Amino acid sequence: MQYPSIFRQWYWIWLVSAAFIVVMVMYFLTKYPAWLHYSYRGVSLTHEMSYGVWWSGIGLLMSGIIFARVGMLSLAQGITVWPWFILALAMVALCFDEIGSLHETVARAAGWEGLLPFAAIFGIGFVASLANLAKRPALRIIVVLISIGIGIFAMVAGLEFIEHDPTFLHPFWRRARLVGEESIELVAIGILITAGLMAMKRAGDTDRSFLNATRVVEYLYLMPTLVFLLFALQMLVTLTVIVPNYTFFPEGNPSALFPVSLFFCLGILARLEARNGEYALFWKIQAVLFFLTSMNQMYNLNIFLNNLLLTEIQVFVRAPFSWVITLVPFLTLSWFALRNNSMKKMEVIQYLLVFFLFGLIVVSEMRLRFRVEYLYLAFSSIVAYSCYQLQQRMKCGTRHI
Repeated sequence: MQYPSIFRQWYWIWLVSAAFIVVMVMYFLTKYPAWLHYSYRGVSLTHEMSYGVWWSGIGLLMSGIIFARVGMLSLAQGITVWPWFILALAMVALCFDEIGSLHETVARAAGWEGLLPFAAIFGIGFVASLANLAKRPALRIIVVLISIGIGIFAMVAGLEFIEHDPTFLHPFWRRARLVGEESIELVAIGILITAGLMAMKRAGDTDRSFLNATRVVEYLYLMPTLVFLLFALQMLVTLTVIVPNYTFFPEGNPSALFPVSLFFCLGILARLEARNGEYALFWKIQAVLFFLTSMNQMYNLNIFLNNLLLTEIQVFVRAPFSWVITLVPFLTLSWFALRNNSMKKMEVIQYLLVFFLFGLIVVSEMRLRFRVEYLYLAFSSIVAYSCYQLQQRMKCGTRHI
């Protein structure tokens, strides 16, 4: 009997989230080992730029992708689709907020009152979408699950009003509150993803694997103008607003939004291409490289490994040398394109010159530690967009849309 791979099933998402929750419980509520103390910042849900927050943001992005997939399936059946696309857009917006800590920035600039217009827009969108979906009896359990997931986020947002001044709590219960707050956010994300996969089945797709749900990402190949506009917006905002005012973003990093999201989507596209059978091993490896590179935008992998293993191997730790590792997925993709005559050597050299010249232009800024992090994300955005251009040019996966 052949058993399906765990990564084709939906429950692996719960297992990863459970692992982060276990780490938090170990760190805050038990006697933790030294290696956890030194490496915790990298996997923490309580620090803004960490793998834990990457997973939380990517979980929201995945739920948005799944809701969009349900919308596409419903469109083919002639069913009302706008609620699914509104939900998908809302999940992507929450992903950006999670990774970029956007609501904290707005609150710092305009107070909590400045968040009211955004809360009103989200509230109207959620209520209108779920009310429409609830009219179909087959979707009511899914509407309940989505409502629970969104309700948890609303409750956690309310807790943020008191989280910085819980003086009335015993220290143990302060830690327990923090563990509970961050944990239920992951539970909410799991509920949203599960609800989306259930809805996908009811829309006619009986394969509940996450990989099948992500086929909607292949439409990125058909929208090069949109991807370019997002890239141009990323570069414009990063270089003209965020870098000059980097001290205004002490918690999250809005500049990470584009490279984190695009590298992750490129990983999905590579993994989908591996399903064809031709060059499957290469595309599986390329997918892993893209996923790791997406994670690396949130926290330096070498620093995390040093802390985890209690070593001091100073490889790719400081700018500009740490920037080189981001070129790995581009170099492997270029090698594959050259091997298959999809790209000329001179074109590869031109791409590398662009990367080098950008680094040369900003080298004088590298003395400023925090500004370097934002400039790095501008550099990684260029690399991510270059990978997209190359992969889109090779037309990988468009025949499966």
